[in-house]
Amino acid sequence: MKLLITSFLILFSLVCFSQQVERVSVRGEVSVPKGEEKDQISIYNESSRRGTVTDDQGKFELEVAAQDRILITALQFQSYTVVVTESVIENKLMKIYLNPYVNKLDVVILRNQNLTGDLEYDAKNTEVIAVPNVELSFDADADFAPDRFSRVEGNAAQEALGYGTLQNGVNFVSIIGVLAKALFPKKKSEPYKPQLKETEMVKLLQDKYSAAYYSETFSIPLDRVDDFIYFAGENAITTNMLKPENEVELLETLFIQSELYKARGSGE
Repeated sequence: MKLLITSFLILFSLVCFSQQVERVSVRGEVSVPKGEEKDQISIYNESSRRGTVTDDQGKFELEVAAQDRILITALQFQSYTVVVTESVIENKLMKIYLNPYVNKLDVVILRNQNLTGDLEYDAKNTEVIAVPNVELSFDADADFAPDRFSRVEGNAAQEALGYGTLQNGVNFVSIIGVLAKALFPKKKSEPYKPQLKETEMVKLLQDKYSAAYYSETFSIPLDRVDDFIYFAGENAITTNMLKPENEVELLETLFIQSELYKARGSGE
């Protein structure tokens, strides 16, 4: 019995030890736009459930491992999560740039070579997404149900002035309506096809293929894949291309967009 208990304890210890993840301490720095405070920004490792805050210089130290999810929280910025890569572990350096954009990806892949730390340089090389103008209007052929603003039927004043629907026993309004429909047939309204928002299109393209596939197939640097997806999604990709039967068209379009992307210097 004692031998059985001892064996169980040894096995339990080995299992617990094997589940432990080796983490290393890395130095980090948070860069913010001019005029924003760098201190007291929360850096929390969701994987290890340990965190810290930045000092007045925006610097911090935190133990991390590859694939750890780091939650960045600050009062003046939108919270988001970054994923630690092997390059961060190798260099033991983590740079985070906070920018008060409205739209953000659900998860940002953190790479130590993404940003230089020079705010002016990084700001100039940050892709800005233009928000299209949206015009709201009614369909001229739309059918509206009667409401409290509709014309009152059987209005005595109108009938007294000769504006009623019946004149000398003839309903001229009905006759005119029939003639108008015969001469000017009502066009069939096209069904409304909602366009995907840009962020939704980007998410679908990210889910369609892996970052490694985009990088290898279209010769895009791995750390520029997300930027390329934004570029292609904004300029050329349509909802119809995402259908399985149109995959060849999608790949051809992505190839053309990759050449344009690299030609403009963003893929260098």
